[in-house]
Amino acid sequence: MSGIVSTFRTFAHGDDPFLVIMLVSSVLIVALAMERAVAILRAGRVVGRAEREVLEALRRDDLVEAGRRARLLPSPVREVFVAGLDRAAGTTRGAPRPAVLRAQKRVAAQLRGGLWMLGTSGALMPFVGLLGTVVGVMGSFKAIGETGAGGFQVVSTGISAALIATAAGLFVALEAVVFFNLLQNLAAGVVRELSLLVDEALELLEARGSRAGSTAGE
Repeated sequence: MSGIVSTFRTFAHGDDPFLVIMLVSSVLIVALAMERAVAILRAGRVVGRAEREVLEALRRDDLVEAGRRARLLPSPVREVFVAGLDRAAGTTRGAPRPAVLRAQKRVAAQLRGGLWMLGTSGALMPFVGLLGTVVGVMGSFKAIGETGAGGFQVVSTGISAALIATAAGLFVALEAVVFFNLLQNLAAGVVRELSLLVDEALELLEARGSRAGSTAGE
């Protein structure tokens, strides 16, 4: 308990810059994780809405209604379906498939945006904590040398305080790694569902184009 109290006092007074860095990093990690979680969950709901509205219209071969529903979707999922439907309807030049796949890649990149910072923090923070411990131990031995005081009691107090930096670094790293893995899996699930919808949408659009070509040929 005394160690925890000492740690909070150190944070409050800013005596150890390494602990301050890790405290700020921990707050930023939580904030980033919450922002990404909200964005990914929102995108997942939009993907579900696209299946209920846009894909259902395409299954009925109602291209106009599908386009109207697609434009009502929030970004960035909207751009995926609008890119293909506009080209299928002839309002935009180009083929639907490459346009849709490009937009899909942009969505995947946006959903994973910022997650690299969580991964980097998970790898870096243990070393920051270790560096803080090393600096703290060096300071303790320097103080012992300057005062001439020695003994286990004197050394153990300084080392105990210095080891708090290592513990803090490991805690922040674990926090970052857990958030990184959870959000990566969450984003991968949304991207997978979007990919399945895109495949079906392209299949329906290409089948529609084939029927239109056959009719024109007759």
